[in-house]
Amino acid sequence: MEDTNAINNASDDLDALEELLQVKFHDRSLLQRAVTHHSCCSETAVHDSYDTLEFLGDAIISAHVVEHIYRSFPDASEGEMTTLKSEVVSRRAFALIGQQLGLFPYIRVDIANLRTFNERSRDSLCADVLEAVVGAIHIDQGPEVARAFVIRSILPMVELVNRQVLDTNPKGRLQKIVLQRSGALPRYRVLEQSGRNNDRLFLVGVFEHDVMLGVGRASSIKEAGRQAAREALELLRKKDKL
Repeated sequence: MEDTNAINNASDDLDALEELLQVKFHDRSLLQRAVTHHSCCSETAVHDSYDTLEFLGDAIISAHVVEHIYRSFPDASEGEMTTLKSEVVSRRAFALIGQQLGLFPYIRVDIANLRTFNERSRDSLCADVLEAVVGAIHIDQGPEVARAFVIRSILPMVELVNRQVLDTNPKGRLQKIVLQRSGALPRYRVLEQSGRNNDRLFLVGVFEHDVMLGVGRASSIKEAGRQAAREALELLRKKDKL
């Protein structure tokens, strides 16, 4: 009776996991393998754990991410593309995606066979399984279904990471774009100031030659300039798909 219940529970778990992934597997043993850590099958890990599927999935994800960056940011330099790719195709990013997807409850791991198990271990497992799942989908369903999964589950991270880069140094990013476009440096100009002492506000515009690209308002000229650069980047991205 216990063995039957275990089989039923495993089947129920795979049903729920397929629903979570929005993929119905032909060979469900591939999906089972994709969520099985080698601690559960040390004698047969090559065939029964996710290790080799993880290897395949990592390569597939990297290829799709690189293509997406190339198509989405045609004016970015090779160095900028490499930086963005390395941030997206990283353990930290994959762990976050795996946690957000809710993969951890489906991972088979023998904690007793691990040296330590903590939050970092949980993140690492989620990252590994995310890659393995992509590899399993590719083998079971073909490249187009795997691509569709990567598009909906992983590629949104590219935009998130790119926004973080823009938030960190919007003026530097805008300077590179304007230099590439016109050979000129963007100029920042205080358009308006209001208030007194601690309540003072500055309105700053950023210009390419005589064309205003964006404006920002803040309690300091420096921060208003950052806001103006950020708005300019957003407007340029919408207009030119930067």
